Amino acid sequence: MIHHIAIGTTNPSQLAAFYLKIPGSKLIKEHLYETGIVRSVWIQFGGQILMLEEGKNHAPKNLVFSFGLSDRKEWNEFLSSIQIQSRTNFTLYFQDPDGNGLGVSSYPEKLPDF
Repeated sequence: MIHHIAIGTTNPSQLAAFYLKIPGSKLIKEHLYETGIVRSVWIQFGGQILMLEEGKNHAPKNLVFSFGLSDRKEWNEFLSSIQIQSRTNFTLYFQDPDGNGLGVSSYPEKLPDF
């Protein structure tokens, strides 16, 4: 079982603002350096935690979120505010402001039209 996924970024607060718009996200905590500058931001997605950590931009190839029909309205709003990179029958791919690959998938059901 995965406990968390960490992504390196030069601006954790700015990147967190993007991720907190994704349906189902919940801010857990901001961690600060002694200087008061944000060191990391932890965001909950269901049972997993996404840790946005200050440093070099390192990320997995694609971080893909789960789509459920009960979240369709929220996903419609979110997806209408970003640029979609590509689409398959099951997954829409997009990027966060740092250029990290993201997606939303409905597999094994076909993704509805947005």
